[in-house]
Amino acid sequence: MAINTKLPEDSWSIPNPLPKPSPKAKAPAPKATAPVKRKSPRPKSPRKKKKGQQPTRKFWIGLALLCGIILLVMYVEYFVEKPKPVWPEGHTIYGVDVSHYQKDVDWQKVRENEIAFAFVKATEGVTLKDKHFERNWQGAGASGIIKGAYHFYLPYLDPKKQARNFISSVKLSRGDLPPVLDVEVRGRKPVEQLRKDIKVWLDEVENAYGVRPIIYTGYNFYESHLAGHFDGYHLWIAHYKVPKLNMEKSNNRKLAFWQHTDVGAVEGIEGTVDCNVFYGSMRDLREVCVK
Repeated sequence: MAINTKLPEDSWSIPNPLPKPSPKAKAPAPKATAPVKRKSPRPKSPRKKKKGQQPTRKFWIGLALLCGIILLVMYVEYFVEKPKPVWPEGHTIYGVDVSHYQKDVDWQKVRENEIAFAFVKATEGVTLKDKHFERNWQGAGASGIIKGAYHFYLPYLDPKKQARNFISSVKLSRGDLPPVLDVEVRGRKPVEQLRKDIKVWLDEVENAYGVRPIIYTGYNFYESHLAGHFDGYHLWIAHYKVPKLNMEKSNNRKLAFWQHTDVGAVEGIEGTVDCNVFYGSMRDLREVCVK
């Protein structure tokens, strides 16, 4: 039997080529988004002090200042001598005397510190008038303090003219203390002439006011120049740093006031002030005043 080697026509056809790859699909465009707001960086919190960290320079400066203040306070408290309102024992009626050196006095506060009387500088020499006299005179009176005025005597000037300076400047009223002659220096005049001139001033002032003046002077000056010559006048004696005035009140010596310090301290008065006591009671003090 013969074998047919001829293939069918269909077997001779070339198979279809491989399908073409499809074009690559384009990636979709990204959607537009709103811009992202960047947050501002948070402030860094201060670093905590690590244990064992050394103190800063500011710490040492502050500590040094604090130590300096403490040392200053301790120095003032324990080493700086401060005036004290110490009154002599055995006296209960206290007073002060002031001039423009005490500046602006708060008389109400002065009165609240048990001050019963005050002497105010009025005049000096033949023309000078203390620039704070009117203020002090009115302030002391308005606060209820018994007030008095004094004249600082200059031995080389006419005593009668000095008396007129005082009389023209000071108007006394009932309840005021008598006028005061403050005599502390002799100058070059003989003692006898000094006493005569002092008597001229005293007589002029007594005739003007109808009351005998008070004489103010230092203890040593009185003993050397005035003792035994003005026994009819009330005396106001200055003597410091002694527990008791070495002078007694008697029928021949009308001791009335003792100025025991010139560095006293009284609230209402700036700085130091002269402090005085009266020999007697408030009733006795009013008896000395102008009637």
